[in-house]
Amino acid sequence: MILEVEADVRRRGGFRLQAAFRAEAGRLAVVGRSGGGKTTLLDVIAGIERGRVVLDGVDLSPLPLHRRSIGYVMQDAPLFPHLSVRGNLAYGPRAQRVEEVAARLGIVHLLDRMPRNLSGGERRRAVLARALASRPRLLLLDEPFAGLDEAARRDAMSLLTGLGDVPTVLVSHSPAEVLGLADRAVRLEGGRVVAEGPSASLLRAGEREIDNAFVGEVTGPSRVRVGDVDLSVTLSEGASGAVRLACYAHEILLARERPAAISARNVFPATVRDLVPAGGDVLATLEAPPFRVLVTADAVRDLALAPGARVVAIVKSTSIACLGPL
Repeated sequence: MILEVEADVRRRGGFRLQAAFRAEAGRLAVVGRSGGGKTTLLDVIAGIERGRVVLDGVDLSPLPLHRRSIGYVMQDAPLFPHLSVRGNLAYGPRAQRVEEVAARLGIVHLLDRMPRNLSGGERRRAVLARALASRPRLLLLDEPFAGLDEAARRDAMSLLTGLGDVPTVLVSHSPAEVLGLADRAVRLEGGRVVAEGPSASLLRAGEREIDNAFVGEVTGPSRVRVGDVDLSVTLSEGASGAVRLACYAHEILLARERPAAISARNVFPATVRDLVPAGGDVLATLEAPPFRVLVTADAVRDLALAPGARVVAIVKSTSIACLGPL
């Protein structure tokens, strides 16, 4: 996705969004403090506010909102209360593949329920599925997991991680969401773009909640295969097949040599793919499994970390959460 935006929007109360940028990314995050203009920028891209928007060389600016083929999941977006989940997904002239989309988001069993009978997490999944069923050329997400508890947020985020074929612009205050769902980011402050670059490089000091969402295959009791690595994971009784897993980046350790004795059950060799500054620390990405590991600048120096460096990754079994079947 190559997205070009030029916006000059004045709001009541004196706020003004003056933003211009060009970003190339499969998924783009928009970050910054509350009141900085993030939602207004999404409104410009959607066509609710006026501005110049070019997506992959196609100028969408002359098109009204309903002809831009953009899915927009707003904060607290409601479902139609008089329609079932299936009816909500099928609503709209472009809606297709209802069953397929529902399966990808794990809500097939909810299709015949009414919105009033859904939990908060189930409702968020249904709203997202409705946007995807319209076959959007671009998906806009405004704080899509706000209000969910930690378990529900990680569950919903891991499902969205698997939808890598849909170009997305995400507004979020959560470092875990920004790092997990976006390649690059734009930072807005006071209605202006102050930075653009890799997502990790735009984090601020103290923003450490960086999550890894990945998929593995259950191979036995408390054992899950992820790529070429066999991991020890706490699983529910009877778990089998493909499962979704998550692990925070700050809970993974790196070493240059395999420790002689350690309580952690997961110790495996890995290769550093890249290093990116992240809010005063450094985010190292491993080749396989492609885990993100948050380390200090001192650790980078002491371990001589660099792209291509061979390391040993160490993860406690209890640090890996199983979020359920794929």
